[in-house]
Amino acid sequence: MKKYNGQEPFTVSGMETGKQLVDFWKWAYSDLLRNTSRAVLAEYVVATALGVDYKDRVAFAPYDLLTRDGYRVEVKSAARVQLWGIKHPDRLTFRVAPARLPDETGDYKEDAPMQRNSDVYVFAIYDGLSLDEDPLNLDLWEFMVLPTMVLDEMVGSQKVITLKKLKALGPVECDYLELSKAIHSVMDRM
Repeated sequence: MKKYNGQEPFTVSGMETGKQLVDFWKWAYSDLLRNTSRAVLAEYVVATALGVDYKDRVAFAPYDLLTRDGYRVEVKSAARVQLWGIKHPDRLTFRVAPARLPDETGDYKEDAPMQRNSDVYVFAIYDGLSLDEDPLNLDLWEFMVLPTMVLDEMVGSQKVITLKKLKALGPVECDYLELSKAIHSVMDRM
């Protein structure tokens, strides 16, 4: 698969249009508070904390990241501020639904068991309270790390968990600089 750097031009009839791929990226993804963009940003932030080579992100993989130690990491994100306004920034929720694991061909079979396909979950919360604050400021993020087996044991097949219920499960809470250590600490206890 070809990898792009953003400088590639759009062309028509063999001629450059004056627009480059980076122009599309700015147009499509510069709103980092949009849920879909923020989710990918959160994955990237966790990957950088772990030193994971993020060159080959697979959007529909069974888990989000693979650490150098072989731990499968699922990243979930939420924010206390939304473009459309949020009435209760303290009532954050995360999707934790079990999913089917693809077979060796990449197909998701109807009879495949529903399961959580990671070893550990990282819940990333953007704590900015104003649209003027910058999601690239990692001081405005907090992280909670929880082994997947705790979710499996305590919430079963539940699809969504609130922040309040998540905190009751005893995740390791940390900032960006502590994140790699927190993940490894949680996994070393397993």
